[in-house]
Amino acid sequence: MARTVPESRQRGVALITALVVVAIAAGLAVAIAWQTTLDTRRTENLVQGDQAMEYALGAEAWAEEILARDGRKYQNVTALGQDWAQQLPPLPVQGGQIQGKIEDLQGRFNINNLTTAQGITQFKNLLVALGQDPTLAASVQQWFTGAPGGVTDATDDYYSRLQPPYLTGSAPMQSVSELLLVKGITPAVYAQISPYLCALPIGAATTVNINTASGPVLESLNTNITADVASQIIGGRGTSGFKDLSVLGSMNPPIQAAGAGTTSSYFLVTVVAQIGSTHVTLYSLLYRNGSNEVTAVRRTFGTL
Repeated sequence: MARTVPESRQRGVALITALVVVAIAAGLAVAIAWQTTLDTRRTENLVQGDQAMEYALGAEAWAEEILARDGRKYQNVTALGQDWAQQLPPLPVQGGQIQGKIEDLQGRFNINNLTTAQGITQFKNLLVALGQDPTLAASVQQWFTGAPGGVTDATDDYYSRLQPPYLTGSAPMQSVSELLLVKGITPAVYAQISPYLCALPIGAATTVNINTASGPVLESLNTNITADVASQIIGGRGTSGFKDLSVLGSMNPPIQAAGAGTTSSYFLVTVVAQIGSTHVTLYSLLYRNGSNEVTAVRRTFGTL
């Protein structure tokens, strides 16, 4: 005869089964709620990211308009007293804020000018002004030219022995950060020289705008421009800037600087848009042509 399970044991098994079912259901409910929260948060981040990006692009368009307007107003002069150079406080927008600035890249030395003899001399002068070894200019220049006719100790042979190995660029730089790949450019050297450099698109060599350049960049134009002379130039230009280069010719002795100018075509716009907890940083390289038309030639999000 079959054994009869006591009724009390049956109730105990049923209770345990019910508790297990409830535990599983509760676990599933928590998992679903957590997944829903993640999906909601992910959607919010995507929406906020898109919104922040649109605000950043809107700020870029605003910068283009300011540069075009200043170009029409101040013919052949780009100076720090103009509207483009004014630093604005963070501006509130729906759901967050946006802030940005415009920098004149021709107030820096264009590293791609190293394809010319004048550019090499100017870079050496800049290195000296910054207390760095001027022979580094040769290493950087060789990075552009590569190893003509085959591998040499000065170029690809050195880089191919590194871990990991790589070859020289053999082309103009797209970013100043490429200097970190060049022999002799340590992080410490890079940290000191990079604020005075830019990497502008391939084309004719660009000039240094004496109305926006810093002291060391002014010193790079000519060995006769000492730190004291550079200070005089900076003090004399004020916020309106010089209309021409006659100020250099009036120095004693007169200074010839073929790589100098008083206007600029390339500008860097940096925009940080914050919507909720989402941040978008836009770096935009703008070009202003002779007709004062401004266009974006390169954009980078997040990292310059």
